[in-house]
Amino acid sequence: MNKHLNIFTTYAKENRSYQLENDLTRSFAICLQEDALFFHEVLKSILASDVFDQLFEDFDGETKVQIEIQKQVSQISEFDKVYAVSLSESVMSNFWLQTDNTEYDPISDLVITINDVLIVVEAKRDNIDCTAQLYNQIFNILKKQNKKIDDCRAEVAPFDLNWKKLMVIAVKVASFEKTTGNSNRFLNDFIQLVKNHNYTWLPETPIGSLTNINSLSVYRRLESALAEFCNNDEEVKQLTYNDRLGTDFSKGWSNELLFEVDTDTGDLYIEIYPGNTKSQGYHIFNKEPKFNTQLKIGNENYPTSIGHHIKFMGQQYITGLWLTDKDFNKALYTQKNFNKHTGRIYRKDWPVIENLLDEHINTDWKAQCNWEGKIINSNRSLFNIAFGYHISITIPFKKLKELDNNHNDIKPLASLIESIYRAFENDLIVEEPSA
Repeated sequence: MNKHLNIFTTYAKENRSYQLENDLTRSFAICLQEDALFFHEVLKSILASDVFDQLFEDFDGETKVQIEIQKQVSQISEFDKVYAVSLSESVMSNFWLQTDNTEYDPISDLVITINDVLIVVEAKRDNIDCTAQLYNQIFNILKKQNKKIDDCRAEVAPFDLNWKKLMVIAVKVASFEKTTGNSNRFLNDFIQLVKNHNYTWLPETPIGSLTNINSLSVYRRLESALAEFCNNDEEVKQLTYNDRLGTDFSKGWSNELLFEVDTDTGDLYIEIYPGNTKSQGYHIFNKEPKFNTQLKIGNENYPTSIGHHIKFMGQQYITGLWLTDKDFNKALYTQKNFNKHTGRIYRKDWPVIENLLDEHINTDWKAQCNWEGKIINSNRSLFNIAFGYHISITIPFKKLKELDNNHNDIKPLASLIESIYRAFENDLIVEEPSA
């Protein structure tokens, strides 16, 4: 799935800045509506504790909640308490020093009413101080009710939410929901939308500032760097699987480039599986494939670890073999064997594959892939077999720390990701000179 399938991303060639502001507000409102835990945590951060308790401590009481966007202040009903909330990258100025008392009927970005408590949110997509605009909205809300703002200081509570505070809440809630197996698609896509717009709004520690190896922190920082790289290159799409981090790949011989963080060392593993399907194999077995023993990333060379992966597939992955050169008696990965023995294999021809692997592999390959249980004793009538490779490099944790030492600058890490991608794309397979 690519970023255009995000619930909140409008499919358009250009990022319309005025629309983005509305998209962010609307996405936030929908998440409040669709994720009760997120709504709960946001309210707890805004409302005074006594107000929050009064609204929700009576289990049998009736609490009316309404969430609206783009609401004219003239349509706002009476209330006892109003929270004026600034949602911007900029810190909220002193609300009571504002002097914008222009009388008109402004439109509020987001209005939440809970019984007689009103929350008015003014949102900005960037570092714009919206305090004066928010003040003017409250001024006109009170004016419509024949009240003067200076006489209502006890009723008005300014609150600086700002995007970074909000995203701390969003990430914590999403992490808790994921841990308990209750991930919310709306909240996850909202977080991704915000990250794509401005990754610095999300709570992250640069790798260079980690005092101890924390693989989760490294992973999240790399995830942001990966998003930055993909945002800058429309041809590359970030993978959105929950169980792996990576991108799609431009070459026909593989469809994914994967990134993994070692939980003990913090090192970054980058791996790819050329020839992982029969169709991918055609792109490398048109001649005997040869891979570079090292890749140049930036100004440094990193050795490639080259292994073999024989994969058995049905509708889904069945089993596989992970082998090195020393596990073979003689070369199995040849153009002839690829053309003759890979792809769809019906049950009557399974002995041919068994004899082929017996002839070429010197390890107990049947035990490794559970040949009897997964294949022979299954109710399958066929499987697909591919002669693929597993190739990886390792970027040391120390190198990541050197590159990433500023929370507000993900570019060095994103540039590393791009350099890795280009090296795999252009230099992994050795191109033999034409005769």
